[in-house]
Amino acid sequence: MKLDPQRLMGLSIPPRSIAYDTREPMLYALSVGLAADPLNEDELAFAYEANQRVVPSFANTLAFDDSWLSQGGIDLTRVVHGSLKLIFHSLLPASGKAEMTTRIAGLSDKGEGRGGILLQETVIKDIDGRTLCTSLSSLFVRGAGGFGGPVGEQPSSHDIPARGPDLEALVATLSNQALLFRLLGDRNPLHADPETAKRVGFDRPILHGACTFGIACATVLRQFCGLEPKRLASLEARFAGPLFPGETLSFTFWREGGATAFRAAAKERGAPVLDNGYATFTDQP
Repeated sequence: MKLDPQRLMGLSIPPRSIAYDTREPMLYALSVGLAADPLNEDELAFAYEANQRVVPSFANTLAFDDSWLSQGGIDLTRVVHGSLKLIFHSLLPASGKAEMTTRIAGLSDKGEGRGGILLQETVIKDIDGRTLCTSLSSLFVRGAGGFGGPVGEQPSSHDIPARGPDLEALVATLSNQALLFRLLGDRNPLHADPETAKRVGFDRPILHGACTFGIACATVLRQFCGLEPKRLASLEARFAGPLFPGETLSFTFWREGGATAFRAAAKERGAPVLDNGYATFTDQP
């Protein structure tokens, strides 16, 4: 199966509307490791409706939509997340209605018998037309290369500085974290069914890339934003390898003025998980 540029670039993906209440942002916060200690009042704010805060990367849950994959000739079981960039224009409300418009922005070709990469752009607005977030998500489709790319726009990435990191952080994950995160909508069996995982080359189910990204967002909020969502302007990372639920993420950060570069590895295996990470901040205290 190869990606079909003509079919995909001409694909019409209908706009979507999603109504959500305070429950979904709370579940998201818990799924990415916030409020594990319910006596931590700053983190509890993400999982309790009194003065509720929303993790900015919850926007990716609103943007998520795989309903068009079959229409584009793509087998869901061959898809893994390649990279993600979220640009935060306004704070996400704890509940409300979101309007999503999605387009296929570009395709990349890794070669015959290798992977193809699809760049998907989703713009999220509230019902008043105010832009909340722009999502640029690349999907890696195993074995779908050889179609003769690149086509259209291409994913960008930020280089990691060639010096030692300024800060390190360890973040443990739960053995059932993928089962918890999939309740937010991504029911890909790769993250739940051992037999499916083995068929596509993994020893066991892997954590969603979007969940790993959410853990990175939570870690950036802790380390650089005082857990204030309004201070995070954008967040991006490339998915460099799988993380198995229960492993520990080892983050390294490089400060760059009003931003930070980062990467993360699975501590137990010393294997890269996130690379080319980059977060930018507002000047709000």
